[in-house]
Amino acid sequence: MSSMSQEERTAYFASLCEQLYNPKSPDERLQVQKILEHSFPTFTDTSETVLDNPHSFVIQSPMDTASALRILLESSPSPYVQTFALSRMKQLVQAQFALFNQETKIQLRSFLLEYAFMHPDLMPFVISQLAGVMAHITLLGWADIEVYRNLYKDILQFIQASVDHRIVGLQILAIMVQDTNPPSFARSAAKFRKAAGEFRDTQLLNICETAFKTLEGIVQHSIAFSSVEQEQRLKDATLNLLIKCLSYDFNGTSSDESGEDIGIIQIPASWRSLFEKPEFLSTFFTAYRDFSPPYSSKVMECLVQIASVRKTLFNDPDERANFVMKVMNGIRDIIISSQGMSDADNYNEFCRLLFRYRATVPLNEMVEKPGYLDWINLIADFSLKAFQSWKFAPNTSMYVLGFWARIVQSMTYYQQLGEAAVEKLGSITIELTRAYVSTSIDSVVIRIEEGLDDPLENEESITETLNMLGQIAHCKYQASSNELIRLFDPITVEYQELINQAANSMTNPDAFKEALEIIESKFAWLVYIMAAYVGNRSALLISEDLDKIDSEITVKVLQLMNVQQSLQAQHGTTFMNEKLDLAFIYFFQQFKKSYMSESNGRNIYTKLSKVFGISDQILMLDVIMQKIVSNLQYWASNEQLIRRTLELFNELATGYGASKNLRKLDTTRLILQNHMTSQFTFCDNENQSENRVLYFQVLCKLLFAEDNVDEHVFYEFMKPFDVRIRNLGPLNNIEAFRQESTRKALRDIFIDMAGFISPMQTRRHFVLFFEWFYSEYSSILLRAVEAWSPDPIVNSLLQFYNEFAHNKSQRLGFEVSSANGILIFRDASQIICSFGHQILKQQISENQKYEYKYKSIATVFSIMSKCLGGRYINFSVLWLYQDEAIDKALDMILQLMLSIPMDDLLTYPKLSLAFFHVLDELTREELMSMPSISPEAFLYIMQACEQGVESSDNQIKCYACSAIFNLCTYVIKETEKAEREAQHLSSADSMSIRRSISKQSSNHWLMNCFSQFSQTLPSLLASVFNLILFDDASDLRTLSRPLYALMLLQKEYASKYIGSVIAQQLPERREFVATALNNLLDGINWTSSLKDRERFTQNVSAFRRLLNLNTVVLVPLLNPPPYY
Repeated sequence: MSSMSQEERTAYFASLCEQLYNPKSPDERLQVQKILEHSFPTFTDTSETVLDNPHSFVIQSPMDTASALRILLESSPSPYVQTFALSRMKQLVQAQFALFNQETKIQLRSFLLEYAFMHPDLMPFVISQLAGVMAHITLLGWADIEVYRNLYKDILQFIQASVDHRIVGLQILAIMVQDTNPPSFARSAAKFRKAAGEFRDTQLLNICETAFKTLEGIVQHSIAFSSVEQEQRLKDATLNLLIKCLSYDFNGTSSDESGEDIGIIQIPASWRSLFEKPEFLSTFFTAYRDFSPPYSSKVMECLVQIASVRKTLFNDPDERANFVMKVMNGIRDIIISSQGMSDADNYNEFCRLLFRYRATVPLNEMVEKPGYLDWINLIADFSLKAFQSWKFAPNTSMYVLGFWARIVQSMTYYQQLGEAAVEKLGSITIELTRAYVSTSIDSVVIRIEEGLDDPLENEESITETLNMLGQIAHCKYQASSNELIRLFDPITVEYQELINQAANSMTNPDAFKEALEIIESKFAWLVYIMAAYVGNRSALLISEDLDKIDSEITVKVLQLMNVQQSLQAQHGTTFMNEKLDLAFIYFFQQFKKSYMSESNGRNIYTKLSKVFGISDQILMLDVIMQKIVSNLQYWASNEQLIRRTLELFNELATGYGASKNLRKLDTTRLILQNHMTSQFTFCDNENQSENRVLYFQVLCKLLFAEDNVDEHVFYEFMKPFDVRIRNLGPLNNIEAFRQESTRKALRDIFIDMAGFISPMQTRRHFVLFFEWFYSEYSSILLRAVEAWSPDPIVNSLLQFYNEFAHNKSQRLGFEVSSANGILIFRDASQIICSFGHQILKQQISENQKYEYKYKSIATVFSIMSKCLGGRYINFSVLWLYQDEAIDKALDMILQLMLSIPMDDLLTYPKLSLAFFHVLDELTREELMSMPSISPEAFLYIMQACEQGVESSDNQIKCYACSAIFNLCTYVIKETEKAEREAQHLSSADSMSIRRSISKQSSNHWLMNCFSQFSQTLPSLLASVFNLILFDDASDLRTLSRPLYALMLLQKEYASKYIGSVIAQQLPERREFVATALNNLLDGINWTSSLKDRERFTQNVSAFRRLLNLNTVVLVPLLNPPPYY
């Protein structure tokens, strides 16, 4: 250490720690963090040892850092110091634990336990930090150090000491249980998962029993507290630990906790004795009764987990029956007394308890218990009140409905439930559905008047809940449907009266609109619920009676829709209701799911036929299509509703049989013939461009649904496009294209055509479009690009051509004799060059460069990628006949690349992705076919590749690695080719020929550039090798391909780099690292064969596994070794 006293050093670091967590500015925080990290290095970064701080400890190894952090902890009571020291200690342990000797490992853990014991007044967040360090140490040393496997005994001294010590001990245990069992492990997953499993088997039960005994002591008032605050802290620590123990991943499967809340807790058999204790369940229910919130809600959370235990935990059926009865009785007592139900958290957790209990206890097991009918009646009463409490606890309906939905589902599986139980459950479901529907309707007025959140605004969430309601309704479907219709009819009468009144005389439009909003919002709820009823038709329980009920429900919906459409006919868009129209769309989606498949019967059309004359699927499709057309006419400015309408349209058109049925309709034929009719005003809305793309995608599916679509049919469909283009007038010069009306019209036309060609999957269909478009309109596209570039409006044209040049499903696989592929590329070349020349001339401000430059450049890159990667263009013909199109396009692509500063390239993700994709395609062949490229372009490409492999985007990294591999592979092959040819000419007379071959090989511009810029390959090798060695998140397979090719070209530098890495490591780790790195080349013959590449990839993966297994973190190189 330096001559500074310990007190001064402690005060200095305490001041720095306080500045770290309470900085005056971000810059100050970064500066302080840098000083502290260099003062207490973890030896994972060589830059940590650069600063010379006279206040620092003398540290030369990770053990010295651990000792310094211990001294700092012992010397200062500051929570800032404690937080920093413990967080830094955790980083040190994670990085260098393997270097600690056995004694140091044991001492470090003992120190943490002693420190916690000596300071029972630690702040909760400090205890969390300390326990986190202990958890990580325990996982790392579990397999090797026996002392680490005695956690329970170590904490027992806390439990047996004072109450404050017990609180600290329980808090440590809670964090350790949590951190020992995370959802996933970042490193050494197999090793840590094994440690977590052994921790579960040897420690967790004792820990849980200790927490339970503490809870018992609190409930029985056998623990003496010095204050109310101390009692509350012990309650909190005890319940937190119990929750962590009961939520442990007993299966070791790391289940996703965000999923459906129905998991069965796989408690080990060794826990049976705890669960069979007579006082076990009663203690939790007593604690719930005696504790006030928030502790009571935590007790209820424990009960949720306990009620979810697996049935096979109990060997004795009587014990299982006793357990089930105790839970049922506990639930009954809570409902009767309403204990804690005024607290929202308690209420929500209790509803979860019902849901989880039903999910894990079979219905037949509950029914056979004494008092079941009274118990289920209590649950029904509670459920009815829960529906009415929507304002108090809006998120509980899902749990309550989930409970009853599972009851109904089980009734179909268990046939021996008894007549009384079945009848009781049936009557309850009727009452439940009636109550939920009536409550939902009654809530409308309150929600509107008080401005409360409307669940209908989140369709995805509400439909999930209503799906459960539909399942419940199907228990007694006739009665439940009757109740629904009974609630529906009076509102229908009220609705009709209101509309008639408005038709006669509307004296107060605002009052009419308010009354109409209330009624139509009620109808929206009812239609969504009706959709849930119809959509839950079971394929296993099909009957004529059920279909007739759905027929009656559908009649009601269609009658309502007719009334609503008559209102629209009278008043246009003045009184339209978005929620109601969205409900109609959802209803038709559910109807299609249940009744529009090939196998469904015709009974659904019984009532529909009598009322509307709808006797089959075709006629019902026509009704739906008329509604779709109506929405497209009236909702032009509503992006969401048009989107949902078109999604329904798309669903109807998807599938061979469905699309054929749709094609039979007059409505559909009219749309196909007049798809740009002025009535579809949404097409004129600026915000509907994405929906227009979907619209034309659907039309394309419908047009080609018929197998016999010929030129005549296709050209008839395209006539509206012909008319739209002709209406633009003569486009004889550039100025004509720059007229604002022309610009907007052409932009819309090409957006629509891009959507139209997007779904095309066959060559026959694409050729029809190609022949229509290329002969007449390709020149318009080329001149429009020339006229509009570089204005952002040109991007709509580029997007069209990007789709046009895309060889998806081999739709551009023209005949061998066809020149279409070359024609497409020539136009692509002209577009690229025309746009490129204009954009390169422009001076664009910083805040507009993406919108006005990079967005369109990215699309141009994508067009080139599609052409190069589509494999439908014979580029050799272009090179053979010296066609300028290929030279000009490639040259312009390089110029556009050079126009992008490297910082900008990596700033915009879409631009980066398009850039590296086209670079990957270029380096496969065409780039090397160019006569030459400038040194600036070569260096830019190499720099971009180096930056690309370091990208956090895996796709960009993959493209960059592929580009490097392509370039290196070309050099390797050319070198090997030259060597082979030289070997064939071994006589002295042929020496001059061998020199000529060697010179010819080295004359390629790529070989010359690598020779001229000799640092390029070593720099790339260092960057890729650096990622493999020091970046845990890297995709090893992706990186290993370019690394092996680079090592083949730079064997000497690769050896130098490996030597530098070994020398950089801590002395005690160098031998291990040297052996591991040398194993990378094990079994490698230094050829470019697939076998050697695969073997190298396997060696790289084995190297990473070896580091993880031994918890080794390599010290990175500050600078790679010199290239010469």
